[in-house]
Amino acid sequence: MKPKKKNSKDGLYPRTEKLMPDSGPEDQVLVVIDMQDGFSASNDQRTISFVKQEILRAKQTGMAIVIVEFDPKEMGSTHREIMDLLIDYERCTTVSKDKDDGSEEILEACLDNGFWMEDFRICGVNSDACVLDTVTGLLERIPSCEITVVQDACNCSTGNDNDVWREDYPSLPVTVISAGHALQAA
Repeated sequence: MKPKKKNSKDGLYPRTEKLMPDSGPEDQVLVVIDMQDGFSASNDQRTISFVKQEILRAKQTGMAIVIVEFDPKEMGSTHREIMDLLIDYERCTTVSKDKDDGSEEILEACLDNGFWMEDFRICGVNSDACVLDTVTGLLERIPSCEITVVQDACNCSTGNDNDVWREDYPSLPVTVISAGHALQAA
C-alpha cells in the first residue's frame, strides 16, 4: 500500500500505514547527505569509510537508501567509491536539492519508491548545516518519525567533533550514535 501524498496546506506528511505489525531493519531508510566532491568535509577518508560501512550495513539488512545531492552541477556527484557500492541495489534512489534542508526531496523519494517514512538513519555532510537542517525538516514534516544520526559517518568543514553535537542535536528528539555502536547493532 503506497502512502498518500502530503497535505500541501500544512506541509505535514500523513502517518503511513504499515503492512507488517512489527518494524524491522528493512523498514529504516538510510539517508546519505551531500557526500560530493565539492564539499571538503566529504573528502575526509575516515568519513567516507564510515559512510561506506553504513551503506554495506543497509544493504545487508535490506534497508532502503536515499542518496541526497546538493546541486550536482555545482558540487559534483556523490563519490564514485560510494556509488559503486550501490550498483544493482534496487532499494536505492538519488535525489537533488537546492537548499540545505533536503527533507522534502527525501520524503517525495520515499513516497515514489514505496519506502517506509517513519524511521530514518542519517549520515553525510555538513553536520552543522545540511544534515542538521534535513533532520529538523524531517521532524517538522513527520513529527512521529524516528531519526538516528550516525556521528562518525558525518562531518563538517570545522571537523567531526564540533559544537553541533553538544549544542544542537541534544535539543532534538533524535538518537545520536557512533559507528562502533552502529556496527554492534548490525
